[in-house]
Amino acid sequence: MTLAALLAAGVVLNGIASVLAYRRGSVDAGGALVGTAVGAIIFGFGGPLFWSVLVAFFVTSTAAGLLRHREKEWLSSIHQKGERRDLVQVLANGGLGALTAVFYAITRNPAWAAAFAVSFAASNADTWASEIGVLSRGTPRSLVTFRPVPRGISGGVTLRGTLAAFAGALLIGLVFAVANLALRVLPVGFLRVVFFVGFGGFAGSLVDSLFGATIQAGYESVDESGGRRLTERRRSVTGAPNVLVRGLVFVNNDMVNFLSGTVVTGLALLVAPRVF
Repeated sequence: MTLAALLAAGVVLNGIASVLAYRRGSVDAGGALVGTAVGAIIFGFGGPLFWSVLVAFFVTSTAAGLLRHREKEWLSSIHQKGERRDLVQVLANGGLGALTAVFYAITRNPAWAAAFAVSFAASNADTWASEIGVLSRGTPRSLVTFRPVPRGISGGVTLRGTLAAFAGALLIGLVFAVANLALRVLPVGFLRVVFFVGFGGFAGSLVDSLFGATIQAGYESVDESGGRRLTERRRSVTGAPNVLVRGLVFVNNDMVNFLSGTVVTGLALLVAPRVF
């Protein structure tokens, strides 16, 4: 098939998926449109191998978000954005993948294919860690200071969340390795692909937590009774501005996702030629 035909097919396939995601409340209208574009680029330039990774990420990250959903509704009082992913969130999680797919199509360098898989493994690891880790009974601790932090705040880690991050990254590695058996984009053994992508994605989730605990903006809000708590929202539910107590005001969770993804994708590009 020509590139134009692949892109057209990608628009149809990803358009259907985006409509379904929009109807069930996973993304808003902007997120659905950008998701269609990102998915079409990945399918058009990367083919079935790359697209299988995107599908695995979309399905499993959505499922993780639905896990014990009602128990996580209180997170809306801490997180800046709601449950629906907007266009910025979609780009933060999938933009690097689309870019690496384009560069792979241009160069046919296996390193770009490996970097693509690692970028989505990192996104999946972060999503699983957030959605499953917040259900942990243990107290989250800062990755930097190891002191207790409020549940749901970026930079806090738990054993359950850490194991979920590794499992989420490893799943993407397995999907990519299985598809690679048929298409042979990476001329190496199955297990090498699994562990490179899996450990690369897990490393990305750790970088994400590190940035979340250091440079991501954290605010202190005061409720009606005078109680204080840490939040990621710039304003309280009443509209009053919250006080910045850590990080940089322009670094939110979307920025952290993008930065951590860029770091781990860049490292994958550097290391991949030595492995593949």
